[in-house]
Amino acid sequence: IKHTPKASPTMSKIDSKDLEKLKELSAKTYREQSIWFLNAYWAKLFESDAKSCEKIWDYMNKFIELDVKKKGKGCELNEFDAHRFLEHFGLTLSVKEMREKLREIDIDFNKHVSITEFFIYSFDTLADVHHLVTASQGEKDMEKINEAQRLLTKAQSDCEAAREKARLSKEAAEVAKESKLLAIKAENEAKKVEGELRRVQGEQRAAQEALEAEEKKLASKKAKLKKTANDMTTGVVKRGKAANQLEQLEAKDPLPLQRAKITQAAVVKKCEKATKKAAKATAKAVKAREVAEADEAKAKAAAQDAENAVSEAEKAIEAAQQFLEKVKEEVKGAGKGKLWMLDRELEEARKFMPKHKLKKLEKKVAAEKKA
Repeated sequence: IKHTPKASPTMSKIDSKDLEKLKELSAKTYREQSIWFLNAYWAKLFESDAKSCEKIWDYMNKFIELDVKKKGKGCELNEFDAHRFLEHFGLTLSVKEMREKLREIDIDFNKHVSITEFFIYSFDTLADVHHLVTASQGEKDMEKINEAQRLLTKAQSDCEAAREKARLSKEAAEVAKESKLLAIKAENEAKKVEGELRRVQGEQRAAQEALEAEEKKLASKKAKLKKTANDMTTGVVKRGKAANQLEQLEAKDPLPLQRAKITQAAVVKKCEKATKKAAKATAKAVKAREVAEADEAKAKAAAQDAENAVSEAEKAIEAAQQFLEKVKEEVKGAGKGKLWMLDRELEEARKFMPKHKLKKLEKKVAAEKKA
C-alpha cells in the first residue's frame, strides 16, 4: 500500500517489532493468514458468531479466486483485483479509502492488499495490532491440531483422487459406449455386404448353370450333326449340310453361348470383388468387436477403481471427522480458529459423500459425542 508515510497517534503507539511481525504475517498464504486471524480473535469475535466465521471463509476463497497467478499460494491482491474483491461483497469503500485507514499502521506500501490488511479494516482491529501479531496459535495443542490437519489433508487428497477416478471412469464408459456403437455399425455393414455377396453368388450360380446348359445344348447339337454327317444311310446333301453346320459350330460358339460365357465371366469378377469386400467388412467388424470388448473391460475396471476410490475417500473423511470432533472437545484455548477452518474444509469434503452415507456418519459422530 504505497504512500508517503504520515505520523499518526495510532502509528506512534505501534512497536516497530509488531510492524515487522505484521509484515511477516501478511506474507503468509491466504489460508494461513485467515487461520491466524481466527485464532487471534476467536474468543472476542468468532466463537459465538458463526456468520463472522463464514465471512472469513468467503473472503479467503474470494482472495484465492481473484489471485489468478498464485491462487492458494498467494498472500495479497493488486489494486485492480482488490477493487473487484470489494465490489463482489458490495463494499462501497474504495481501495484508496481503505488504504487511508490502513496507512496508520504503515505496513509495506507496495500497492497491494493482503488479506490480513483487509481483515484489520473489516473487523476494525487496527488498534489491536500487538494482540494480533503476538496471539497464540495453539502451540500447546499443536500436535493434536497437526494430526487433525494431516487427516484432513488425506481426506481432501482422497476425495480429489476419487473425483479424478470418477472422471476417468466416465470417460472410459463413454469410450466403451462409442466403441460398442461402432462395433454394431461395423457388424451391420458386414451383414449387409455378406447379403450382397450371397446375392452375387446366386447370380454366379445362375450364370454358371446357364453356361453349362448352353454348353450341354451345343454338345448335344454337335453330336447330332456329327452323327448325321457320318450316317451313310442319309443322303449326300443332308450329310453335307450337317457337316457344314458342325464345322461352323466348331469354328465359333453360337450367340447364346457367347452371351452365357460373357455373363458368367462378368459375374465371376463381380463375385470376387464382393468376396474381398465381405472379407474386409468382416475383418473390420471383428476388430471393432475386439476393441469394444477391450474398452468395455477397461470401463468396468475404471468403474471399480472409482468405486474403490470413493470407499477410501469416505473412510478418510470419517477418520478425519471423528478425530477432529475429539480434538475440538480437548482443545480449550488458542487453536480453535484453525479447528474451525479444518471443520469447514471437512464440510466441503463431506459434500463428496452420498447423502445416505453422510447421514450415517453424522449419526455415528453424534452417538460418540453422547458416549
